[in-house]
Amino acid sequence: MKIAIVGAGNIGTAMAALFSSSGDAVTLVARGARLDTVARSGVCLDDRGTLHAGPVTAVPALGTPQDAVFLCVKAQDLGAAVAANAAGIGPDTLVIPMINGLPFWFFYREGREVPLADPDGLLAAHLRPEQVLGAVLLMTVQMEPSGRAVSTNTPTLSLASVVEGADMAAVARLIGALNGAGVRTDLSEDIHQKVLVKLLANIATNPLSALVGCNLAEIGRNKDLLRLSFALADEVRAWAVQDLGQALPDNDWLGALLLDAGDFPTSMLQDARAGRPLELDAIARAALTLAGPSRMPLLAALVETLSRASNLPLAGVGAEAALSRLLPLTQPERIQA
Repeated sequence: MKIAIVGAGNIGTAMAALFSSSGDAVTLVARGARLDTVARSGVCLDDRGTLHAGPVTAVPALGTPQDAVFLCVKAQDLGAAVAANAAGIGPDTLVIPMINGLPFWFFYREGREVPLADPDGLLAAHLRPEQVLGAVLLMTVQMEPSGRAVSTNTPTLSLASVVEGADMAAVARLIGALNGAGVRTDLSEDIHQKVLVKLLANIATNPLSALVGCNLAEIGRNKDLLRLSFALADEVRAWAVQDLGQALPDNDWLGALLLDAGDFPTSMLQDARAGRPLELDAIARAALTLAGPSRMPLLAALVETLSRASNLPLAGVGAEAALSRLLPLTQPERIQA
């Protein structure tokens, strides 16, 4: 298969390294100094001591149609990335958006849009719903200054067609290529449920970590941070049940997840430290818009606090003050343990 990956950040680099080391020909779209580095040195993933490395074709944009295009950019950059690489997306190209938050395709079958997911209409203009695959990736990746990606878990990917009419033979070939590259991949019958489970974990951890600079295990060990995380999860869980008919895992599951993840910085914390824009629209504001701030008061206050902060993450007195304003919104009697 002709496989392309748009975005040479954490996930894009890791996916490119896995494909390349298994012998697949991969085109990787990158920009600026990163493009030069990849063109010169290839890509490398350190997966718990096992190195996956290999050459890739590094380009600033795709020029010819691919069999499959993985979109490994931030959710807010998705439309621009698709438009810039439209030449690589033919009518039969499978398009796999590997993004956090509530994805643009979530309500395709219902014929309605996800708030804030495609503000300029670029995704609707360039993609047929039949060629889009829903994707939920579970993989923890950080990038070292050298450009090497470092992962601490086996990548697990669930894929699914999001409307009728997908080329399932092509999907099967893609799943075979992914499994051959070491990405444990399945064809999911409940992709919407998996999106919501990951969204719950995203909302309960990412904004909080970006606000005060805590990693996942620190949230799990600190009683105030854990209380906030659980309360955020409760707001998501109530919305998912009442509006979407989806029951999500309880806070025992979430607490164990936080501790099992170890001292890993969330993607939003990594962005905050690097001074990059946060994925607040996809991870937080989309669900907040659908549910309404009155039903997610803690998430609304947290997003507002993040939006007003001039420098993130907060530290010292600033972090303590922010937490003191948020904690009264947790309503401890409602937190599900």
